[in-house]
Amino acid sequence: MLAVLLFSATLPLAACQDPKERAAELAQQADAFAQAGNLVAARSAIREAITLREDEPEYHLLQGILNVRSGLLVDAYRSFDRALEFDASNRTALAYLGNVAVQIGQLTEAEDAANKLLALEPNALPALQVKALVALSRNKYDEATEYGDKILAVNPADEAGTIVKARALAKGGHAEDALKLLEAASQGDKPSAALLSNKVNIYRFLGQAEPMVPPLQQLVRLSNGAPRYRLDLINLLYRVGQPEEARKEALNLLVAGSRHPDDYRTLQRIWWQFDKTPIPPGAGRSTAAWKEPLSVVTTVRYMFWRGDVAAAEAMLRTAPANAQPLLASLRTRLLLASGRKEEARKQVDDILEKDDHDVDALMLKARFATDDRQFQVALESAQLAQVNDPQNPETYLNLANVYRAQGADFRVRQVFEDGLKALPQNFYLLEAYIRYLHDSGDRTRSVSATRAFARAVPSSMRAWEIMAAECQRAGDAACMQGAYEGFQEAKKTVVVDDPPGTPQDRGLFGRI
Repeated sequence: MLAVLLFSATLPLAACQDPKERAAELAQQADAFAQAGNLVAARSAIREAITLREDEPEYHLLQGILNVRSGLLVDAYRSFDRALEFDASNRTALAYLGNVAVQIGQLTEAEDAANKLLALEPNALPALQVKALVALSRNKYDEATEYGDKILAVNPADEAGTIVKARALAKGGHAEDALKLLEAASQGDKPSAALLSNKVNIYRFLGQAEPMVPPLQQLVRLSNGAPRYRLDLINLLYRVGQPEEARKEALNLLVAGSRHPDDYRTLQRIWWQFDKTPIPPGAGRSTAAWKEPLSVVTTVRYMFWRGDVAAAEAMLRTAPANAQPLLASLRTRLLLASGRKEEARKQVDDILEKDDHDVDALMLKARFATDDRQFQVALESAQLAQVNDPQNPETYLNLANVYRAQGADFRVRQVFEDGLKALPQNFYLLEAYIRYLHDSGDRTRSVSATRAFARAVPSSMRAWEIMAAECQRAGDAACMQGAYEGFQEAKKTVVVDDPPGTPQDRGLFGRI
């Protein structure tokens, strides 16, 4: 009651507060939230401040910086552009705008911002950096090298100058000189993430996998195990023939966890290519140490997809308490796998009574209803599961199986096609579709589907092998040649493929 009274007492004060003062207060809150690492709250506070005082360039500038930190580069570009509408000579906004514009491919706008900044400050390092990055993006390597030299002439210790010059040298055919330059700048106890990342990317550019390992391991340690670096390392270790080390790194990732489901999907994709049993038996019995429930859920699901019920059971047995509420329906799948079908049915009903959107329970209900030839119930359950988790490939297969049991082949194909459109890099879904096409005798679609898939994961030798098998089955020599060429290129490309349509990162950390 007291809390309500206190809150009510503040309402007249807030209502009477001057908008300018309130906006300044919100901006301070946004800055404090940002320093505490709460970017969501920070962005919310600065949005509210801008609503009250739209003409304050510093608020737009802060919003842009918060968007950069959140990875929202297009939104960041708009924020910096808005700041410049109110203060065209704001040097910080010009520097940020130029840098972000390069990263999102707005090269003309980036160069324009850099030129304006140089007019205000002839040796502005951020502007020279942007000019160098623009030159690199336009494949003007000599020009980029000149800008790198200009930056280093102003400040010999400037990492950006070293990096742009090294990247220009590498792309211009002088990779050894580029590596020497980075090595010289990396002397000391703690080389920076930027220098290490570029060393890795130059070796990647050269197609030299083994030399990538030490700097990438350093980068993982320096970043405290950031998932994007660790996933890159896991993929690399498999590629260079170190599966045990790859499994250890994968386990480290799972123990530390990630709150981004895409990281787990990427890990599953790496496993599908290289390792049918990625979790050693002992490790599978120690999930109690895993910090994020999503680590357990996604890994157990993967074990089911692979048919490794024993590993799934071991993980569920020791799962941490905070993951238990999410695992009930997965445990029910174990009952079904062990032949206890009626018990599994009852548990599914109990689960859905408490949560009628539980995806695994809905898929089980669809399966049971299909067995009973209650197709309307099966269809509704399978459709709801797919809508609730469209990034889960099993939901598409589950729905396709319902249609297939009814003999609705057109619908089966449609579901698979929709699934591969939503998940163009998912091996599990592709292989299920290929099996269906084999049963249907449709060799033409098998070839085109595997070709599209291989193009979506061009660095995957496994994907090109799948395509080659379908080409051979269809007796298509030209297709076989294309698969062979793709495979040979993939052998030299050591990278975790981005989803199709991902813009190229043209920044200092981007791949060369």
